[in-house]
Amino acid sequence: MSIKHVWLDFSDTLASINKELHNQLKYKAYAELTGQPLTPELKAEYDVLYTAQISNAAVFQFLGAPANFWTNQLNTLDPNILYTLVEPNAAQYVQQLRERVPVSIFSNIQLDSVLPALGFEPNWFTHILKSKPKPALEGFYKIVELSNLQPHKILYVGDQVGKDILPAKQVGLTTGLIYSQAPEADYNFETLQDIFKLLESQP
Repeated sequence: MSIKHVWLDFSDTLASINKELHNQLKYKAYAELTGQPLTPELKAEYDVLYTAQISNAAVFQFLGAPANFWTNQLNTLDPNILYTLVEPNAAQYVQQLRERVPVSIFSNIQLDSVLPALGFEPNWFTHILKSKPKPALEGFYKIVELSNLQPHKILYVGDQVGKDILPAKQVGLTTGLIYSQAPEADYNFETLQDIFKLLESQP
């Protein structure tokens, strides 16, 4: 199998979010959107919705908010405070990858200001795709369209089986699960550098 394009998930694949700040923001946004006081009961109510919808962006869209509502909420916070690189050398590994094949990002959030804050140059990425919240298939089909390749020649790497691996496999992408292991993924990676090692082993 020859991989010709690598697509990376962003959240918890390249960078992890400050969960305390993130949770404060989502519950506050939910309280304001629904006109309810911020109580433990409201938080529990939100958590039930999240379980059903799988992502925060999807929760707010389900409630009738615009598609960019959650992104706009996140953009009110300083990305240097909100995000931390999962691996200190993540930028170096991305540069290594792009020397071998095109590298792109698929995320549920807008990354214009986030990537530079974390040491990534946006022009390193062939595509920066924001589509319907995962695990909706629309974005994964868009990956195939933008890459202009047979799906199995595209490697999609993410950290969650339900939101990343399973929908990517549904559209025929080769899949890599990072930081954990699961039989559903075609490959299991311990670090971003393992992706480069896979590409080096190709003809």
